[in-house]
Amino acid sequence: MFLQRYEVRIEIVNFKFLNFVYLKSLQSSAYKILIMKILLLFSISFIVSFTQVSAQLNWEKYINNPVITNGPAFYDAVAVGQPSVIMVDDTFRLYYSAVGGDMKSRIGYAWSPDGINWTKHSDMVINTGYPGEWDSEWLDTPEIVKVDSGYLCYFYGDSIGYDTLNDLNGVTHSAIGVAFSPDGINWTKSPANPIFTKGNMGEWDGTWIESPAVIRDENTGELMMWYNGVDTATWKIQIGLATSPDGINWTKYAGNPVLQHGNWGEYDDSWLGTPAVIFKNNHYEMWYSATSSNDYNIATYSFDTISICFAYSDDGIQWNKHPQNPLFNTGTAPYDSLLEHGGPWAPDVVYIPDSSTYYLWYEAAGGFLLATSDSDFVYVGDKEFNTKNPVTVFPNPASGMLNIETNEKHNNEWSFILYDLFGRVVFAKDNIANPKFSFETGWLEPGTYIICVQLLDGLTVIEKIIIR
Repeated sequence: MFLQRYEVRIEIVNFKFLNFVYLKSLQSSAYKILIMKILLLFSISFIVSFTQVSAQLNWEKYINNPVITNGPAFYDAVAVGQPSVIMVDDTFRLYYSAVGGDMKSRIGYAWSPDGINWTKHSDMVINTGYPGEWDSEWLDTPEIVKVDSGYLCYFYGDSIGYDTLNDLNGVTHSAIGVAFSPDGINWTKSPANPIFTKGNMGEWDGTWIESPAVIRDENTGELMMWYNGVDTATWKIQIGLATSPDGINWTKYAGNPVLQHGNWGEYDDSWLGTPAVIFKNNHYEMWYSATSSNDYNIATYSFDTISICFAYSDDGIQWNKHPQNPLFNTGTAPYDSLLEHGGPWAPDVVYIPDSSTYYLWYEAAGGFLLATSDSDFVYVGDKEFNTKNPVTVFPNPASGMLNIETNEKHNNEWSFILYDLFGRVVFAKDNIANPKFSFETGWLEPGTYIICVQLLDGLTVIEKIIIR
């Protein structure tokens, strides 16, 4: 939902870690000399590298933002919001909330070869329902899912529309529906709509629900949906999970919400929502918007600062917020107050493996804005994944447990040695058959160590780790 609709209702590393060193098998004496050189280099550079911690993940706002604005067509003449982007045959396809001159929101569509230069479809592609239907006034928060036979679009709908701004009872009409299209342009709503409804009064999602993020579980084949939920007492936004075998019948996770707002005074103590989720390298990555009560402006009934944040999960249920959140916020350069206020809200992310680039579009007052991250590394909470590296060691820093994973191309037997900064062997393990290995670190003295992972094909990965 457009951020302004929320706000009126309230009214009251770049971590310079881990440069991997790749080696082919070396003679024993030369190997030891190299280890000592690396130990010396790491011990000298440790103080420097760890004073350069940044809250960014190398995200860069596009200098010529916005990439899409409202108008000139009647159907999106007033505003655009809630971008949802997928990549199909080298073309970015964007679906969005389009507020027209009649103050109704519908679903619009545009396409682009590069994510920057967009061509809008001549008209909206999903219209509001007929008078008296559940979605007769307002459609919002689209989420597009590619399926074998075409496309699914999950969307928020209500029968109150813009009047909801002045009528809190309007939220009782909110729900989520789905439509199908063979081509992404011609859509048919499901006769089962709405297929997902809010919780009971007093529950965490008992006031309204919206902003679905849907992907298919590659192991079970089920659809997983993360969504915004708002309670009645605090009007705070949190993220829950539901699953479905067919995309129509959904079961909410009993332990919802799976991602909760922070403690009082933190960057996400008020709103935490509008998730964007992808599955990559056997884990889930989520970007979301967050606000703090400290940034709420009672004069304007709005938040002066909104942040884009990140979390990761192995199963889509237990999420870990990035320790250096937020990634970027309203005031991150380049900043133009006319464009950036009211954002960054409702991010959506597409990852392009060929260029190792993340594209992130978000809603703000000026329209849709773009940020990109050009890096093989994505630091996700306690993991640093690199699709080109054969070994992942996490968490780093480690406290209690250290995990080592080899990728699919290097999953034969392997071994590793843990050195202290004096070059002494602290721990070693040979002939590991499983591509994943974990060991306790509680017995180690806090400090800096070097881990050398030796793979069967002669490749050795050397990495600096911190034990707390």
